[in-house]
Amino acid sequence: MTTSENAKTYTERAESEPTELHKNFAKWIEEKTGYAPDLKTVQIVCAMRMDFQRSEENQTDLKARKEAAQAKKAKAAAEKKARLEAQLKKLQEELAKETAADQPAEKPAPAAKKTAPSKAAPVAPAEPAKAVEAPATKAAPRARTRKTAAPKATAAK
Repeated sequence: MTTSENAKTYTERAESEPTELHKNFAKWIEEKTGYAPDLKTVQIVCAMRMDFQRSEENQTDLKARKEAAQAKKAKAAAEKKARLEAQLKKLQEELAKETAADQPAEKPAPAAKKTAPSKAAPVAPAEPAKAVEAPATKAAPRARTRKTAAPKATAAK
């Protein structure tokens, strides 16, 4: 629909009489809120709400609000990161001061001089050492037990 067709439809909607649904809805609003809405306003709102939701004006506004919310969220995240980094720096400085106070001052060892690489033939890497296997342990001998023979039954005579 074009804008002129919508305007005609909107005008026609506004000129129509409220239905029972509109009357019941207005009554329900008054019961729930204590506010007595204008019946014609309830009718127009019911009829045009979805048109408003789809409208370019509303979509532009929704997009702008979404972008503003994302920018606000990004700004808050950046501020939080800066605040945490400042706290971390402060804690690191305190730790450095405490560590420096606890440690006696030592002079660093002189750096070893680098030697020029030799031009000798490259040496093949040694084979990796085999893991030393633990010697097998002998199982403890089982305790010997004496077997006693069951008494022989005497033969029937």
